[in-house]
Amino acid sequence: MNSNILILPLLLPLVCALVLVFTKDKNTLSKILYIGTMSLNTIISFALLIYVLKHKPITLNFGDWPAPFGIQFLGDSLGLLMTTVASFVVTLIMSYGFGRGEQRVNRFYMPSFILFLTVGVIGSFLTSDLFNLYVMFEIMLLASFVLVTLGQSVEQLRAAIIYVVLNIIGSWLFLLGIGLLYKIVGTLNFSHIALRLDQIHDNRAIIIVSIVFMVAFGSKAALVLFMWLPKAYAVLNTELAALFAALMTKVGAYALIRFFTLLFDQHTGVTHPLLVFLSCITMIIGAFGVIAYRDIKKVASYQVILSIGFVILGLGSNTFAGVHGAIFYLANDIIVKTMLFFVIGSLVYMSGYREYRYLSGLAKKEPFYGVAFIVMIFAIGGVPPFSGFPGKVLIFQGAVQNGNYIGLSLMIITSLIAMYSLFRILFIMYFGDNDGEQVDFNPLPMHRKSILGILIAVVLAMGIAAPVVMKTTENATKLNIDDHYFHNLVNTHLKEENK
Repeated sequence: MNSNILILPLLLPLVCALVLVFTKDKNTLSKILYIGTMSLNTIISFALLIYVLKHKPITLNFGDWPAPFGIQFLGDSLGLLMTTVASFVVTLIMSYGFGRGEQRVNRFYMPSFILFLTVGVIGSFLTSDLFNLYVMFEIMLLASFVLVTLGQSVEQLRAAIIYVVLNIIGSWLFLLGIGLLYKIVGTLNFSHIALRLDQIHDNRAIIIVSIVFMVAFGSKAALVLFMWLPKAYAVLNTELAALFAALMTKVGAYALIRFFTLLFDQHTGVTHPLLVFLSCITMIIGAFGVIAYRDIKKVASYQVILSIGFVILGLGSNTFAGVHGAIFYLANDIIVKTMLFFVIGSLVYMSGYREYRYLSGLAKKEPFYGVAFIVMIFAIGGVPPFSGFPGKVLIFQGAVQNGNYIGLSLMIITSLIAMYSLFRILFIMYFGDNDGEQVDFNPLPMHRKSILGILIAVVLAMGIAAPVVMKTTENATKLNIDDHYFHNLVNTHLKEENK
């Protein structure tokens, strides 16, 4: 396969975002362009993923300069899995539409900024160059800054201040980590960094740099540093909240997985117990958040924080099963959190309120939402045969193998709390005293119900056909956790030079 195809998942949304600037007054044409582009992006990414699973990772050297001298993109099973899932959910989010504000969002170039954000996300998944990863993060964050403030309400501007400040601090730490790591190893290519770090015996320097990256990526993933997330997500409209929940924290979690399996795997006695400790704190924060609020958007926001704790617990176990579970659960969580915010956003749209006490009797009038809500609860709780089950079982297994019994107990308890917080809303929807009389529910467009139906089908399919999906996540785990396997497939010339 021609390696130049690897640039298409990045290039297509970028070109489309630029074209949409000139079609902002033509709503139908704009819709065809951005939905068609992201649908094609999903197909191309999936085809590349299948090729990589059957053959070997794809590397693309820009300007035909080989690593470590040039910028390189790497299409391995981990990066392409995340790219495929991200492209899929962005397609659904943009198909969901922008409601009554369709004319206004085109005037403010919202579809273009969503695609620019997607470019940053996909670029982060595919780049094999450390500084280029920083560039992709900044593209993603700049687009997100615009999207957070686009509504121009006072509440959004207040949330944006916290969001921008904390993410800028995270970016500074990321840049500091790049500088420190370059001083130690003298290279920016992932595979070259991994080879050189294995030859360095200065434990203190590597541990300090790894902790800098842990804090930088942790701030992006809402690992303990969560303050920006609930305020920002609660003020966004449905499609933007789903976009942020699906992608923003997941890029930070992806970076932590990539760095602390492939790069910083020399001193796991320090870094990985710290990751477990941070994951436990994050799970506790998420658990308190989901039961403390009546605002269903804030409940959903803390569900995002809670799931990050599960992913990092699997990573921190430093076992094959734990990392495998973290990757599976991360890919699954992109889909599940999209579904969560679609469901929550639909409930707000239909009732006109964000507090769940106004949802009394809704499920009796709209049974479909009762079904969607139950499927979502079981997927989040990890109940078989739904998609959250395989990932949680693997994380459970990894925690047992590494003796992380406190983290394991917290995962079980907080999973139950997460389910309880959502069942509480469901019971009001079904058994509320007022039987919906105090709220005149708005009907939801049929195409939005269809999108929810697609997500329900995917969540069920990922659980029932888990062995098929797990072939991909197992390959991704092996490639990143086994240094020899990685170096035998990616940039083999660097391995020869370092002998």
